[in-house]
Amino acid sequence: MKTPFSLASLGTLATGLLMVATSPTSVQAAGFYESLDNHDNFIVAHGWGPDRWGCAFTRTQVHESSGGTKITIGKDSELKPFSCGELIYRRPNLGYGRYSIDMIASNTLGQVTSFFLIANEVSEIDIELTGLNNRVGWMNVWHDRKQNPVSIDFPFDASKGWHNYAFEWHPKYIAWFVDGQVVLNRSDIVTARPEDANYKLAINSWTQVQPELKIDWAGKFTYPKDGRPDGEESFDDTLETLPAVGDTNKDKVNNQQDQNGGSGSAKNSDGGGLEDEKKRKHSGAEETKVVLGQSLSTMIAVAVAFTFLF
Repeated sequence: MKTPFSLASLGTLATGLLMVATSPTSVQAAGFYESLDNHDNFIVAHGWGPDRWGCAFTRTQVHESSGGTKITIGKDSELKPFSCGELIYRRPNLGYGRYSIDMIASNTLGQVTSFFLIANEVSEIDIELTGLNNRVGWMNVWHDRKQNPVSIDFPFDASKGWHNYAFEWHPKYIAWFVDGQVVLNRSDIVTARPEDANYKLAINSWTQVQPELKIDWAGKFTYPKDGRPDGEESFDDTLETLPAVGDTNKDKVNNQQDQNGGSGSAKNSDGGGLEDEKKRKHSGAEETKVVLGQSLSTMIAVAVAFTFLF
């Protein structure tokens, strides 16, 4: 895991982003690997933002460096009270497979960081971290404007160092991972098929300030008077994909669970619905929720083994 470098307050730093793209009928050749120390293969969102957010995307809040990408919150938007940032991978029509990223989360109240796959206004698969509680992450699926969020407890503070977050999207289920360990496996949710929708991969960090919204899952963002928020947030410097075919890895995911003990916009997802009270509990009978292990050596071994199996 990479060591985080010094960041400006309220930043998002990104370094390793892994994606494994698959299709039920064909393999996307060898996947892909992209560096986030430059944005040549990414669109940097600018000049817009979901209506219910407290910020609009601006290029000035997305910073590239040799250590990765940093996304910050500022006040230079002409559209919203605050400015924020988003990167959208240029490759369209992504499909089934494994997508992952290394991140350091912000610890600023009201700041949300999302890593997600999205087909606008149709389906979305999310991993979201908030400054309200850095020991909890939200794993969510949107479909036809309805969401299915589940909170996952972490055995660490996500703002204190690099951790890997991933999801595997298969035709009949979705599995989420933290540091290589399965934390959630769901077969009770529906997404649009990749052949029926144009899925894109995106990363963003944003704020919520509107008092009429129930935002207790993230907290209400207030820009500090001294202009120096407390939070840091980072992304790793690489994006990688590896091939997999259809639903053939389901048994491997389930076996890995046994061994371990058990948001987005881009462009039209508004993120505001995450305040839904359903976020507090989920009673789906087909949901498997796994408690994260404490052993670093186990996490590393599982991640490497699973990469080879996949």
